[in-house]
Amino acid sequence: MAAVDKVRKGDELLARIHDEILPLFGRAVIDAGVMFNNPHLPKCWEVEGCESRDCPVYGHEQQRCWQMAGTFCGGKVQGSFVDKYSSCLNCDVFKNACPSLVEELGEQLNNMLFLLRKQRHRTLEEIGKIEYLNRELTTSLESLDAKNREIQEMVITDTLTGLYNRHYLFTVLEDEVARCSRGTHYTFSMLMMDVDNFKAFNDTYGHPEGDRVLSGFGRLLKEILRKSDRAFRYGGEEFVVILPDTDHTIAYIIGERIRRAFRERPFVIGQGLDGGAPVFKTVSVGIACHEAGLDGSQLLARADEAMYQAKNGGRDQTVRFGE
Repeated sequence: MAAVDKVRKGDELLARIHDEILPLFGRAVIDAGVMFNNPHLPKCWEVEGCESRDCPVYGHEQQRCWQMAGTFCGGKVQGSFVDKYSSCLNCDVFKNACPSLVEELGEQLNNMLFLLRKQRHRTLEEIGKIEYLNRELTTSLESLDAKNREIQEMVITDTLTGLYNRHYLFTVLEDEVARCSRGTHYTFSMLMMDVDNFKAFNDTYGHPEGDRVLSGFGRLLKEILRKSDRAFRYGGEEFVVILPDTDHTIAYIIGERIRRAFRERPFVIGQGLDGGAPVFKTVSVGIACHEAGLDGSQLLARADEAMYQAKNGGRDQTVRFGE
C-alpha cells in the first residue's frame, strides 16, 4: 500500500510539473512577466521572528526575500541576490516556500528568470547609455564638421563682397586647366572685370561708399551667374569669373549681361556731394577662352589684356581676347 501511495504521489508530482512548470519555459520566451505562482510563500519576518522593521520586505505580502537586496537576515544587512543566493537556498524561509519538488522547481525557475531579467535590464541600460553617447558624439562630429566647413569657407571668401578670394582663384584655375588636359572636348572661359574710374569715385565720395559699390557688384554677380559659375574678387576693384564648359560666344553673352545690369544699378550716396542723388557706375569686361597648352597664369594674362583693351577703347564695354 505504501508503495502504491508513493507511485501515486510521484505521478501527481509529474503531472504538476507537466502542467505548472514546463509551460512556463515556452511562455517566458515571449512574455517578460512570466513567473511561477507559489501559494506557499511564507512571511519571512514571522518565520525568523525578525524585529528589523526597516528591512525592505518587512510587513509585505508575497515578497521573495531571497531576491531582495539589503534585507536584514541574520541581524545584518545582506548583499544582492547573487551575493546571498547560496545561503538563502538553505534558509528556513526558502524551504517553507517549497513543500514539494514542484514549488522548488518553480522557485528555481523564478530565480533564473529574475537573474536573466535583471541582467537584461542592466544590458538595456548600458545600450541606452551607449546610444546616448553615440548621439552626442554624432552631434559633436556634425557640429565640428559644420565649423570646419565654415572655417574653410571663411578662408576662401572675400569678406567685403562675399565672393571667393584671389587665393582660391588659382586653385580653381588649376583644376579647370587639368580638366581640359584630359583629352576631352571640355573648355572653359574667364571674365576679367574692372570697375571704371573707381579711384576717382573713392576720392570724391570716400572709401566707405566705394566699398558699397564693390559689395553691390558682388551681389549682382551672384544674381546673374549660373550655379556652376564661380566669381572671385581678384584685388581692389578687379573681379574674375570662371565659366565652366563655356565657349567665347556664351562667355560674351554673360559678360554683356553683367555689364549692362551694373550700368543700370543706382548707388545712392548718402553723404556725397550730390546730396543723396543716385550714382551709376560702369565696368569694363575682358574675355579669354582656354586653349590647349595654356596654363592658368597665361589665361589670366589674356583676360587682363582684353579688359585693358575695353578700357582703352572707352570703358563700359566687353572685349574678347584677340579681337
